[in-house]
Amino acid sequence: MLFTYNHIVLNVSCCVCPQFIKRFINSSWSQRYGEAPRENTVTFIWSAVVSIFALGGLLGSISVRWFSNQLGRKKAMIWNNAINVVALGTMVASKSANYFEMILLSRLGGSLHILYLGESSPKKIRGMVTLTVATFKAVGKMTGQIAGLSEILGREDWWNILLGVPAFFSIIQMVTLPFFPEAPRYLLIEKAVLYCVCIAALQCLWGPGDYKLEIEEMLVEQAAQKGERSKTLLELLRDQSVRWQLLTIKNRFLILPFLFPQISVFSFSIFQEAGISIDKIRYVTLGLGVSEILTNFTCVSSTVHQNIKNIFALSLFDCVYTGPSFLKHTHKPN
Repeated sequence: MLFTYNHIVLNVSCCVCPQFIKRFINSSWSQRYGEAPRENTVTFIWSAVVSIFALGGLLGSISVRWFSNQLGRKKAMIWNNAINVVALGTMVASKSANYFEMILLSRLGGSLHILYLGESSPKKIRGMVTLTVATFKAVGKMTGQIAGLSEILGREDWWNILLGVPAFFSIIQMVTLPFFPEAPRYLLIEKAVLYCVCIAALQCLWGPGDYKLEIEEMLVEQAAQKGERSKTLLELLRDQSVRWQLLTIKNRFLILPFLFPQISVFSFSIFQEAGISIDKIRYVTLGLGVSEILTNFTCVSSTVHQNIKNIFALSLFDCVYTGPSFLKHTHKPN
């Protein structure tokens, strides 16, 4: 949710925040060096602000296993939220400090909620629960669109406050997580704690019960992992038994950046060409957020009752169909 909120606020052209930050970069540079920066310099800095989150995601994906194993799932989430609060606080303070570099640093962040949820959920709903990451991303986009309205926080005096809003959600997680137990699977499989400790964690999360079958499944998984070391990235890529799965995931994630994010980014131009007045476009784009939330709810319910392969094939067909249709209706003949 934090990532998509900031993505919408920073990237989407119907939000006024990008223009305000570009002016801030220009002003900060001018006051520091005594001359206005060149246009390509501002463009380069702005591009770095927008895209540096990918570097944070790469660093996070490389280090998440070590941190989650050393600290535990719950503590890793708490520290992750603490880093987010510091980063967002840095972003808010950048305007007063007059340093645009602080925005660059604060864009390095991420979320581990799916890791904790996945290992704390009952097996029969684990897949559905892990899909909440997409739902909360959609909610984050919607929240960013609403907060970015000029009637709320989309003003030049408040753009830094607008960027710092997600800190509120991180603080809520930091305050509430200590009252939750550690992920049961992590306790039993990774740390090999006492049986009673794992049962207590399960009862706290799932309610009263003996959960013998769940414990037995975890013990079987623990026994299967004994004597096996984790594969490195290169070993995983060379493993022929998962080659097709990796190719499928890779192709899917290569397609995604060219679809929904770009629709959000260029929504202003699309609606403007459709004849909608400029002062109404930012309200119309809220429909994109609502549509994405409804789509995610539909997907979650579909995965419970339908075959995953069929849903995946249908989504690929939709991508192939949507692309040419979109070009047909947006292309202007010479």
